[in-house]
Amino acid sequence: MSELDPRFTRSRRAIADALAELMERTRVCPSVSALADAAGIHRATFYNHFDSVEEAAVYVIADDFRVLHDLNISDRKKGADPATVAVATLNAMLDSLRRRESLFLVASAWRSASGLMGIGDLLLDRLRALRRDLGVEDLEPERHSVEDVYAASGVHGVFSAAISGTTDCDQEEIAARLYALLPDWLRQPRSSIPGPNTS
Repeated sequence: MSELDPRFTRSRRAIADALAELMERTRVCPSVSALADAAGIHRATFYNHFDSVEEAAVYVIADDFRVLHDLNISDRKKGADPATVAVATLNAMLDSLRRRESLFLVASAWRSASGLMGIGDLLLDRLRALRRDLGVEDLEPERHSVEDVYAASGVHGVFSAAISGTTDCDQEEIAARLYALLPDWLRQPRSSIPGPNTS
């Protein structure tokens, strides 16, 4: 079954929805069998989509982050202040993770192909999507690769500390301070996104 097959999309969505619901209700990581039962699929079907429950948890969080990314880009296209939008997006990401704390803890155990733990790989993907959508040129791709991994790992670390309660700042202050530590290209993009009245 390919990713273009509607059955693939439906079963993947069923897994994600069932996992989010189970984690919200029980706050305990379900077994693959329990998750497959809750999603109304066979256990083997689960493995057509994910290697583990931890990877499925990352997928659920990725959905949340993709929505926030799209809002970020949309607000920038409408002419909103980039710094305000970026801080609001970081704040919304942290808020989303706090609401899904048990899911975040499960996702934190996942090791991706890149070697980053938990949502680090997901954050790396979002940074690369921002780089693309902001039109930041890849003049030095090898530098960007290291810088992006560093930024993704740092954001993941701050999110983890904030969720575990080991920071002494409120959520909005965390987002503002985190923004100040992000790479220059993200805080002050060299190019702007075309707005509604530009060609």
